Amino acid sequence: MVGLFLKLWVTRKTLVFLAAYTHKVIFRKYLLTNQESAIVLPESVIIQLATLSEQDRCVIQNCRGPHNRLGFAYQLMFVKLFNRFPNQIPLEVQSQVLTFATLQLNINTEHINAYQKRQQTISDHQKQIRDYLGLVSFDRTAIEQVSEFLFIEAQRTEYASILLTKTEQFLREQRILQPAYDTLRRLIIAQRQKARQFIYDKILTHLTEVQCKHLDDLLNVDESRISPLQQLKQPPAHPSPKALIALTKKLELIHAMDITKINTSWLNNNYQRSLTKYVLRCSAKRLRDLQPTYRYTALICFLKQINLDTVDQIIDMHHKLMLKVYKRADTQMDEELKKQRKHFKQSQFLLNTIVDLLLDNTIEDINVREAIFSRVHPEALEQHLLTSQAWLTGKFSHLFHLVVERFNYLRQFSPALIAHLKFEAKGERATQLIRAIKLLHDLNGQQKRKLPNNAPIDFIPKKLRSLVKPQGILDKPAWECALLTSIRDEIKVGNLTVKDSKRFGNFDNFFMPYAQWEKERTPFFKRAGLPENPQEAQTYLTERLNQAFDKFLVAEPNNTYAKVENGKWILSVDPAEKLSVEKEKSLDTLKSWLKRHMRSIKLPQLLIEVDNDLNVTKHFMLPHQQNNRQVDDVCAIIVSIMAHGCFIGPHTMARMTQGVSYAQISHITDWQLTEEAQRSALAMIVNAITNLDISKQWGGGKTSSSDAQRYAYSRRTLQQTFSTRFKDFALEFYTFVADNYAPYFSMPIECTERDSPYVMDGILYNESDLVIEEHYADSHGYTEINYAGFTMIGRKFSPRIRGVQHQRLYRIDATKDYGSLSPLIAGKDKMIHMEWIKEEWDRMGHFYASLASGHATASTALKRLTGFGPKNHFYRANRELGRVFKTENILSYMVDPLLRQNRRRGLLKGEQLHQLARDVAYGKRGRISASDLQAQRNTCSCLTLIMACIIYWQAKEITRVIKVYGHELDVNCLAMLPHISPIGWDNIVLYGEYVLDRSLVK
Repeated sequence: MVGLFLKLWVTRKTLVFLAAYTHKVIFRKYLLTNQESAIVLPESVIIQLATLSEQDRCVIQNCRGPHNRLGFAYQLMFVKLFNRFPNQIPLEVQSQVLTFATLQLNINTEHINAYQKRQQTISDHQKQIRDYLGLVSFDRTAIEQVSEFLFIEAQRTEYASILLTKTEQFLREQRILQPAYDTLRRLIIAQRQKARQFIYDKILTHLTEVQCKHLDDLLNVDESRISPLQQLKQPPAHPSPKALIALTKKLELIHAMDITKINTSWLNNNYQRSLTKYVLRCSAKRLRDLQPTYRYTALICFLKQINLDTVDQIIDMHHKLMLKVYKRADTQMDEELKKQRKHFKQSQFLLNTIVDLLLDNTIEDINVREAIFSRVHPEALEQHLLTSQAWLTGKFSHLFHLVVERFNYLRQFSPALIAHLKFEAKGERATQLIRAIKLLHDLNGQQKRKLPNNAPIDFIPKKLRSLVKPQGILDKPAWECALLTSIRDEIKVGNLTVKDSKRFGNFDNFFMPYAQWEKERTPFFKRAGLPENPQEAQTYLTERLNQAFDKFLVAEPNNTYAKVENGKWILSVDPAEKLSVEKEKSLDTLKSWLKRHMRSIKLPQLLIEVDNDLNVTKHFMLPHQQNNRQVDDVCAIIVSIMAHGCFIGPHTMARMTQGVSYAQISHITDWQLTEEAQRSALAMIVNAITNLDISKQWGGGKTSSSDAQRYAYSRRTLQQTFSTRFKDFALEFYTFVADNYAPYFSMPIECTERDSPYVMDGILYNESDLVIEEHYADSHGYTEINYAGFTMIGRKFSPRIRGVQHQRLYRIDATKDYGSLSPLIAGKDKMIHMEWIKEEWDRMGHFYASLASGHATASTALKRLTGFGPKNHFYRANRELGRVFKTENILSYMVDPLLRQNRRRGLLKGEQLHQLARDVAYGKRGRISASDLQAQRNTCSCLTLIMACIIYWQAKEITRVIKVYGHELDVNCLAMLPHISPIGWDNIVLYGEYVLDRSLVK
């Protein structure tokens, strides 16, 4: 341990990204109770915060005797780490802090025993340290400060864990010493209740008696035995006109209560979302039993959030319905082409015959007609001409004609779509589209079928206008089909926005308030290692890209992988990572030896052992259960996690398990398996994996990869899409795995969506202590904008791009000599437009800082951004910036075999994790049965939790085997540890146990 610590101290103390560690406030798990002293802290955190400065050493040297110097240094480092002093009786000893103190002072650890005998000395040292660091005790003044802070923060979030984290950060910033856990907990509870009452009272002042009655009526059950509230909770059905109209009915129900007009902009969005999730979990009866002010506040937040979500779902469904119509038209066109294949072949034969005769110089012009008819019968020509008309001027002359044929299908939902969405325009074309939408809405209201002669058509692409207005007369079905198509397209490119929409509203909504950005600007650019000034950015980017070119050109003579010949890349095959015969033999010996000594265990027992080690289930327990851990509670939580993570389902799991009922599993699923609890539990396991010495053989937790895995999905919901590769309806679980095999984030996505918008989510929003410096992704995760985004948040993006040799390279410096690379970057289209980047430099920083702070979700914002076209100034600036770093990354890839090797290894670890997921998710033949998005997230998170537990247990088991039986192996075998994996062993029984009742045999 000492040797490892010394190595880490020397090699890692200068890491730039350690600043990001503190920013994540990772101490929330370590600061509070005496039991925490046994928890292993990340070494990098100790190195960053507990390294003694020269001034610290001078103060320490004033102490007499090595025991006093060690004790003073230990307390000084302890308070820097935990923002509190160690308990005095007996002296609270944190082994890692003590070890690091002895390393820095070169004093034997045994001296701490002499130090802790003098309580007076310990107290005196604490007073000296308090004065030296300028720390303040948690007195009455501090209580008032913290109470005021908590009251404001409790109006932003309901979650006690978040309030606890923010309070700890506040205490550090104010240099106030951390009080006891119970003291903080009481303060949080009191101020949260005070904030709740303040919010409830404020909202109640805006409510009328009629609105209160409407809210109460939501909870009443009518003849259909389903309350209106439950109807609003129903997830959207599979895209169809009927399903879209059902969504508009939801909007009508919400608007009829006149609730959306209540101003809740002063109430934090996170707080509103937490109350919405609470209502989603509650039954109508449970809500009726709540205090009226609490009930009304929760229902108002729920209705407002459902209103926003429903608008997004309507837009999404409209997009999918239009896509379905165009796909069917395309299929019809293809089928007709196949049917007419014989006719086209005959037509080609006739054409060739006629052309041959026309080009025959031996036939005089006056005899050409006679010669043609001698070879081709006039009736045959006439018949082919008639048949060809359908392809030249008929319905098969353009795909749009086949779309118009489906006008009656589109007409089933278009009036409801137009009536319930409020569009806003950006640009002249979108303004014309707004005029057309208003006109159609008026015609629908007046039940008129004929368009006026001056109906706008400027919004229609020029290539379609002749089809919409044949012979100068507007065709209303064609015009309306073009309108619905333009609505879809203009929303995608950002020219048309929708009011009351989260995803498709004004793009500026994704930016944090400018006043907040002004405070964040300098530290944000500093963390990213980028210049704040746009003018300096040009110089920085030019020098950085030139260095990448120089690095390639310098290494080019010895580069056996990539050469440039005749203006094209010529790539060879990288030599495989092949071990020598001796190493292969040692690796086989190690694997066989491990297989022989590793214990066999069933999945439930494995999860119990992991919980005994880490107490993972405490994150899922109710407050009254956490301090009184009961066996039945632990088992019920583990069974519930397995029910979802193994795809078995609550109903089947209850029948397979003794002592846990379906009602228990359902209750735990609704109230305890929350998204917050799952992320906290996963973070705990990931941190435990990272802190195992064996995991450092596989990676230091600095790099990671992400990839999606498809599962069959038969539920007819809005998220159900067809995967051509999977040849079935499917849903994807997008999972992030660190280089030490720790799966630290996962989320469900539609299988037809590209992975690229979701790549930043795992990096930004995981709650583990990992500090990822470089991230690998497959081709589906690659976009040029992702290069820009990762650099802006201070990370490196290194995707595996299919056909990388065909990717364009770009330059900034027009005067530089690019050597053999010159043909690849020749032309104006290979020049980076730095003026575009400089114009939007500050705005780009503002955008990505907003994503990093959680003001907007990265995947939602990036989906909007990547949908914009090059006419959008912000999009093209991001694209240009991304091209700079893409060029840098490709040049590094071409010249650096270690980068290629690390990328392959990183992505291979993701593939191994996918195989483990297939084995764990064996229930229902690996088919997902979750209907709504929340249930899908729950299934995905439970699966990831189980995989993380398996990896932790296997890593710890390998450690145990080596510790107990390692003397049986030679050094060469142990040196092969980096080449083994905690995934892929067959010592875990995943599929339960079959019990045969022998008494039944006759």
